[in-house]
Amino acid sequence: MTALNKHKNPILKQIGKEFVLRVLLVEDNEKLGGILRQLLENNGSAADWAKDASEAYAYIDYHWENVYDVIVLDWMLPGQSGPEICAALRQSKRRRYDGGILFLTARDSLEDKIIGLEAGGDDYLVKPFENAEFIARLRALYRRKSKPYVDNVMNVAGVIVNRVEQTVYYKETEIRFSNREFEILDLLLINIGNLLPRNTIIDCVWGCESDVSSANLDAYIYILRKKIAPLRNVLRITSRKGVGYKIEENAN
Repeated sequence: MTALNKHKNPILKQIGKEFVLRVLLVEDNEKLGGILRQLLENNGSAADWAKDASEAYAYIDYHWENVYDVIVLDWMLPGQSGPEICAALRQSKRRRYDGGILFLTARDSLEDKIIGLEAGGDDYLVKPFENAEFIARLRALYRRKSKPYVDNVMNVAGVIVNRVEQTVYYKETEIRFSNREFEILDLLLINIGNLLPRNTIIDCVWGCESDVSSANLDAYIYILRKKIAPLRNVLRITSRKGVGYKIEENAN
């Protein structure tokens, strides 16, 4: 239980009264691990950090239930590899982890992707990666794996977003969306104020193996902008040419 000696208070299901994304980071590189843990905490997540399989199992065994929403697994680790840890967590009758698992890897071949998915992984991120993409993938994975914990209704700058109905309400205005339109809008709203790269949006909405082009995404953004025109006084979708999109509160 060396990991628990280093960090005396592993994260609980809540911090204070506010729900947070709970992450177990399994990364043996001291520099990268420190950066990612700080990044997670800066973005409102609670993170425990294990350096190898034994520490990861110690953190998981400390809790009597699946307390982590997402486990971030480096591929190359001392002792057991990321895919081996993933398979052990998915198949163990005692642990039976059913939250999200995101691989961090320098490997990007189809064979490696298949290995990770067959081990029980949900997504992968190839090094090097952008911080915004890392956070966006975590949040998207959490939404897919933990629907019961996500508020079905949220208020963003006075705009009421209903995830069940895939509808937005503002004052007397009601706006409805197709499934794909709403997925994109919801992803942007969850990451409000943060620029999301085009590829990140495509991977999170259509899937990592999708052949959807940037032009397809641009067309959906065009439609979304027209649909949310009645919200122009409070919310707007902005872009950085050649990079990506974000939704932000209108300061005017």
